[in-house]
Amino acid sequence: MTWGLPPRFRLVTEAAATALLVAALALEVTDQPLQSELILSLAAAILFFTAASLSTLARRTWLMVVAGISMMLAVAGLVRIAQEPLLNALHVLPLLLIAYAASTGRATALRQRRLERIRASARRDGEERERHRWARELHDDTLQELGAVQIVLASAAVGGRPEAMQGAIDQARSLISNQIASLRHLIAELRPAALDQLGLRPALQTLCERASETFGIAVEFRGDPDGDGVGDSRLSPEAQAHVYRIVQEAVTNAVKHAQPRTIRVKLHEHGRTVTATVTDDGCGMPNPPGARTPHRARGAASQGMGLAAMQERADLLDAYLAFSSVPGAGTRVRLRVPYDR
Repeated sequence: MTWGLPPRFRLVTEAAATALLVAALALEVTDQPLQSELILSLAAAILFFTAASLSTLARRTWLMVVAGISMMLAVAGLVRIAQEPLLNALHVLPLLLIAYAASTGRATALRQRRLERIRASARRDGEERERHRWARELHDDTLQELGAVQIVLASAAVGGRPEAMQGAIDQARSLISNQIASLRHLIAELRPAALDQLGLRPALQTLCERASETFGIAVEFRGDPDGDGVGDSRLSPEAQAHVYRIVQEAVTNAVKHAQPRTIRVKLHEHGRTVTATVTDDGCGMPNPPGARTPHRARGAASQGMGLAAMQERADLLDAYLAFSSVPGAGTRVRLRVPYDR
């Protein structure tokens, strides 16, 4: 958590704290006035604590350890200034801080590894599911119709009649045209051409039109009135692809599980972010009793690998992904992507 402050502020704070700690150590080595050493080490500890509050969990651990070392140096200076041996008990405080930071760092590392395993498992399951879907589509649709073409042409060749050959050719052309359209649809799902050629907004609009035609459900798209290129100039092609896939997965989940009458996809800019929202009026998602407030998708990853894949893409964008659902009143998925990532 960075409390809305720029990263440069954290770096300056760390640099100042390091300089103060080095100066305090130099005073310790050269037997300079203890008051100056005490002041410098306390200031370094305070700045290290400030930098830790502005850093990620992994970096926060090391900053807290260094802050504990600064506090130990300050306590040592205080004991020598006051010449009171009982004050040595204060060394317990920085030692406890260092122990706490070390345990927190270990817990964070373990949690990170566990999350990586979950994401890797979700990624493998998603890839395997896609392989099965492609195999099923190619076997049940493409291979079946190509086999039918072969049978039609073989039957006409055996008969040897011109009219039969012409009819077989017309039928084969019709079957091949169907397969061309089907393969184009599969390729569009794999990598939509509109995303590369026109940008994010037209690609999402095309996605909604195709979903509406395919599933017979009203899938509406709404964007900023003057936002034809919303997100395109500031989001990288990779980021646009991730946003597209998250919206596609949300629409697919709504169609498969929510039984909605209408799905609405909205894309708009606000400040330094682009926000995509997918809302349906279906049956909603199962929630704990009274859970009517938005929940982070990470907590619901166990409800489906699709949600885990969406969260993984959001993490790659450093984006906020949340969903809210009320039984019988539909579901809303909201993705907010910062431009400066």
